[in-house]
Amino acid sequence: MKIRSIISSPVTVKGRKHQKQWKDACRRCHVVCTCVRPPQRTKPKRFHSAQDPIDGFVQTRALSQVIAEPYHQRWTVVGSGTLTSHERTALALFQLNIVTSIRQYGFVIMQRGPDVDLNRAGVPLLEIVSEPDMRNGIEAAEYAAEIQRLVRYLGISNGNMQEGSLRCDVNISVRPTGQVKFGTKVEIKNLNSFSSVNRAIDFEIARQVLLLSEGQDDQIVQETRLWEEGSQKTVTMRKKEGLSDYRYFPEPDLPGVTLTKDYIDSIRNSLPELPEVKRRRYEKMGLSMQDVLFLANDVNVAEFFDATIAKGADVKLAANWIMGDIAAYMKNEKLSIDEIKLTPQELAELIASIKGGTISGKIGKEILFELMAKGGTVKGMIEEKDLVQIIDPAEIEKMVDKVLLDNPKQLEQYRGGKTKLQGYFAGQVMKASMGKANPGLLNKILLEKLNAKS
Repeated sequence: MKIRSIISSPVTVKGRKHQKQWKDACRRCHVVCTCVRPPQRTKPKRFHSAQDPIDGFVQTRALSQVIAEPYHQRWTVVGSGTLTSHERTALALFQLNIVTSIRQYGFVIMQRGPDVDLNRAGVPLLEIVSEPDMRNGIEAAEYAAEIQRLVRYLGISNGNMQEGSLRCDVNISVRPTGQVKFGTKVEIKNLNSFSSVNRAIDFEIARQVLLLSEGQDDQIVQETRLWEEGSQKTVTMRKKEGLSDYRYFPEPDLPGVTLTKDYIDSIRNSLPELPEVKRRRYEKMGLSMQDVLFLANDVNVAEFFDATIAKGADVKLAANWIMGDIAAYMKNEKLSIDEIKLTPQELAELIASIKGGTISGKIGKEILFELMAKGGTVKGMIEEKDLVQIIDPAEIEKMVDKVLLDNPKQLEQYRGGKTKLQGYFAGQVMKASMGKANPGLLNKILLEKLNAKS
């Protein structure tokens, strides 16, 4: 099967400034997704009629039918247990489309009043088409997820499928084992979640295989189908047009474009660290596959993590804090990592304070949630609230003695065999110290006292 990923611009492109920003972003993606050579290239245009847009048709400008060579895309198969890279000849066709939206129009104020400017009524889409390399729904869904990560890392779009910023069309055909030629192609349009991509493809493969096994080859026709989420099946939308219906012809209003080697090299040199490279770097740090996939999935989370360890934080501890309490807080508050008040500098300081014994892990969590909600500094909170951990053995011993003296019944039960009561005594000492007693030292002294002969 092959998959077409369609990415929309975050804003309506109006004026030369926005056009240049969008084109530069698309060219960054182009350089990443293709083995680029700098030839002269033309811009053939495709028209087809549509009822929704105000101008009555949709046009596609294919930017790179001659510049793009096959590119071997690597992506991670989730759940494989290791970071397995699959080589696929993908992204061989790369297009920048201008598609009219019925919701966003440009207006030109003229002396006779506001008129709709159809030349600025289009919302640009970036279209990436793979080769027919994928063999099941999971591969296609993970490929689409990698495309989403890619456009986010490059700053092209937010890639949110639920908002329509990214959607996928898939072309599916089946063939008997040993047959070289593909069967009749069927397209499924406008899939707006990775789970839909997975389930729609697997259903359609099963449908076509069943028809072939029953000798009903003629029932598999070139058509466009839709995925019905409720019934979990594909249904016919319309019969597919042939290539002649798309009416390609050279764009008469636009000159050819030449991308020089220097220009391509300048884009390549300005690229950020991409998802696959980042995953490999994290893997070399000794992080687990779960850690790697979580941290590298969101470019903002990855940047926060990198900034934290750059301040000297322990790699594994930084990953644990971000994936645990910080991720839970963001989920509950419906915030992104850019919207919380905590900074990488303060997270690194918090980790160092706990690791160095200045504060306990429990106090550290309390500080963390206050930093995320209100901001501030770790040192400032420790001083303001007198949260420095108690590490004086004599002081902790006094607290332990008082707790044991105040709970003679529980002490007798512990020494009678109910050893689980150790946690009760530890909790009472922590309560007396307002959470500031060093846990390791507390438990050591407590055990000595509990197990001492009366």
